[in-house]
Amino acid sequence: MPSVRYTRIEITPDAYRSLEAEAILQGKTLKKLASELILKGVSKKALDFVQELEEPTVAVKPRMDLSEEMTKVIKKIGATGIHINEETLRVVKDAILDEGYEQAMLYVAQHTASMERDELHRVIAICRRYKLSEKTAAYLVENLNEIESGNWI
Repeated sequence: MPSVRYTRIEITPDAYRSLEAEAILQGKTLKKLASELILKGVSKKALDFVQELEEPTVAVKPRMDLSEEMTKVIKKIGATGIHINEETLRVVKDAILDEGYEQAMLYVAQHTASMERDELHRVIAICRRYKLSEKTAAYLVENLNEIESGNWI
């Protein structure tokens, strides 16, 4: 499946400063707040259209049993709606299994675009913070698109 490419948009200086101030007040990132505000502002018809595009056309593979710690990590990762290239996820998963967290983060830094890089670094950092085994972290990375779609838990 090809990766989703997001076109950068330009907003007015006043809109940017207002967004930045609101993000500070709400304790959110600019990306998260802007996404929330956009989704609140679009029509139900547009949301339904996007939902139809995202519905899986293949059966979901069975999940491993979720431990309490793994459930916490999945909730921390959250449903951001970001889609990361499947090949990238496979390579990062393999890097975690074969060489550990640091090498996986190095691969991400060197081979991914900013949006994917930021999200993968965030996810790997969460796995490290919760001291997940490399096998468990690799499993989560492999299934990251499903987790971030909100269909996991």
